[in-house]
Amino acid sequence: MLYYILFPLIVLIASIVGAIAGIGGGVIIRPVLDAFGYFETADITNMISTFCVLFGTTTSIIRHIISKTKIENYKTSIFLGIGAVIGGIIGQFLFQMVKDNSNRNILIITQSSILILLLIFVIIYMQVFLPKGKQLHIKNFVLTSIIGIFLGICSTFLGIGGGPINVAVLLLFFGMNMKQASINSIITIVFSQISKVVMALIDGTLISLFNISSLPTEADQSWRIFLIILVPISIIGSLIGTYFNKKLPNKGIEIVYTTTTVVIILINVYLIVANSIQLVG
Repeated sequence: MLYYILFPLIVLIASIVGAIAGIGGGVIIRPVLDAFGYFETADITNMISTFCVLFGTTTSIIRHIISKTKIENYKTSIFLGIGAVIGGIIGQFLFQMVKDNSNRNILIITQSSILILLLIFVIIYMQVFLPKGKQLHIKNFVLTSIIGIFLGICSTFLGIGGGPINVAVLLLFFGMNMKQASINSIITIVFSQISKVVMALIDGTLISLFNISSLPTEADQSWRIFLIILVPISIIGSLIGTYFNKKLPNKGIEIVYTTTTVVIILINVYLIVANSIQLVG
């Protein structure tokens, strides 16, 4: 029963923060759910994170459109999104390959290690180079799509929706300010998560997860109940976060973004240590 209180609270906080800073929420949801070790099947936390992020970010974009938020560089986000779809397909293939050739502990250690390295780059850029105005202004849509492929691979393989990596890339390569980067990041995340769901349907992942009798534990078999509970929570959180995104200045969004990134690094360090101990044990 405790998990039915904790998990909705985690998704609510992640969705609020995700909508404020443009990180989608999955970068918090997937690692934190993994940290609890409640589900044995690796695909479950990935799929819960994917659906929460997809519905949450879609809600956030719709809210911005209804509110007539000025979305600059939206064409850039569309081409990033097209690349993210391709990258999402590649990322899902890589995830499946690693999962099929290792156990849950190795998969989580691999995901967390890559994510930490990427987030360290994000922190260095945000704290050292961005304040000095180190930004590019790429206009070439072919190059933009290639960058989108990279984002899609990271998003899908790591099960994070895109997170701080998207925002940092938009700041670095496309010269956006924090508020515009957060909004455009969410647009890109929607594309990558749609491709992930489609791939999960094609490769049979979703079908196997909905075949409850094939899941090894009672906890795993309860994942559909969590999905029904957590998706509406992610929508509510995204609406709250979008409200604050519109109210906060660029500096406020940057503080939320940087603080969340540091917390995510710490969570993933814990995951590496905990799963390494389990492997050795």
